[in-house]
Amino acid sequence: MMSQSPATTNRQSSISQQIVAVDARYNAYRVANNPQHRTLYLRRRTQLLRELQYSDKFDLATRRDYLKARSTILHKRYGLESRSHSSSLRNLSSLSSCRHSMDSLSGSGTHTHIKGHHRNTSSASGGFLIPPAEGGHASQAGLVPTADAQASRKMAGDTSLIQNYEFQGMYHIFDHHKDSVTAVKFAHDDRTKLAISSTDGTLTVCILEPLPARVKHTLSGHTRSVTDFDWSQSNDFIISSSVDGTVRFWNAETGTCLRHISLGAEVYCCRFQPSNNNMVVCGTARCQLLVYNVSTGKALKGGGGKTNGPVSAMTFDRNGEIIWAGDAKGFLYCFHFHIASGRMQRTKRALVSLGNQITSISSRSWMSREARDPSLLVNCMQNGLLLFRINPDDSVIMKRQFSIKHAQQTIRSIFCPLMSFRQGACVVSGSEDMCVYFYNVDEVQKPMVNKLQGHSAPVMSVSFNYNESLLASADSSGTVIVWNRQE
Repeated sequence: MMSQSPATTNRQSSISQQIVAVDARYNAYRVANNPQHRTLYLRRRTQLLRELQYSDKFDLATRRDYLKARSTILHKRYGLESRSHSSSLRNLSSLSSCRHSMDSLSGSGTHTHIKGHHRNTSSASGGFLIPPAEGGHASQAGLVPTADAQASRKMAGDTSLIQNYEFQGMYHIFDHHKDSVTAVKFAHDDRTKLAISSTDGTLTVCILEPLPARVKHTLSGHTRSVTDFDWSQSNDFIISSSVDGTVRFWNAETGTCLRHISLGAEVYCCRFQPSNNNMVVCGTARCQLLVYNVSTGKALKGGGGKTNGPVSAMTFDRNGEIIWAGDAKGFLYCFHFHIASGRMQRTKRALVSLGNQITSISSRSWMSREARDPSLLVNCMQNGLLLFRINPDDSVIMKRQFSIKHAQQTIRSIFCPLMSFRQGACVVSGSEDMCVYFYNVDEVQKPMVNKLQGHSAPVMSVSFNYNESLLASADSSGTVIVWNRQE
């Protein structure tokens, strides 16, 4: 076979993904009582398309005609409303009219109850309330290592960011969960260990190598939806939260529950303290962040913090000295955390989008030889993926705003692990239009790097392993697709 140009390879990969996406969308109606058969069908479909893509028989025009004909046939067969995965996304509200709302208030607002994964309704107007940086562009210093940075160029292998995030296809498909997946995360510095949480009340620990990939343990004990979980730094333990009002501490190697703690209110998020894994922080429906000692199962005296609404998302900074939390009313909070005592002090509060729940927060220092720019990546139920710069006084300013479909589901996003070593930096997010989106945060005009199609339901959560060789994406039907990145 003759060598192909990168542009041709990209077009072939894109049309193959669209074919798989069409099959995945209608797959639930194929052999309805045999989900394992549906999984095998998609896996084999992906394998055949990948083999065809790298053969001399792959003709783009023929493949496009095939895609159109197959979409029409499946639509007629199952009678579903036809929707295009490539349809344009809803434009976000103009940032020019945004107003600044940052203070150090210490009061708490009225209690609002989150139901399932849907946002709180509000009569407040939409739009994001934190203004962008002047001109809406990055500073001249740049968000990421400069183009002249030799170390970054060496790590990137002299390839473009688009080439870095090309995918060969599906590595494996898990569909063992009976309901929506709420979170999916690779273990720290581990290539093949993956954990999944679900609204079916369970978590699973999966091993991807050696093949075939398999479910190693099912963690059962919660009586209602599991909302969030976190790996310990050593990957030996997992902490999980649930709307049943408890957090549970699991041995990840044996699958046994070592301790459960009752908080008396629905728990929407939880995190290990990065510098002291004997502490965990939990966010509750009672507008509280609570700190617990895992060994004793007791709340730390004087630990915790207040928010205006139910705590719906949170993350620590790298050193565990700062907690960023978001609530169901659209507020973003900064707390300083005293590692020795477990005490928290709120320093800042920012209104991101009034009445629109914050569903995901990721923190990144972007430390490298060439650049440092502490940043937050935030998902908000206002059709927005937002990138903020963290100022030295803990205030935040919007740097980027990316369009994704996000109005009702608990969508999550991540920073790519190797971003601080590349020319350009990438973030990944799920979306309610059943796609996985990759964005270059340093590109203003055309920031989208890639879009993966293959899910048949809204994509709830995404996770890269530490070396970016595998990406896991999970949807509201309970399906988890592990993608194999082009190397």
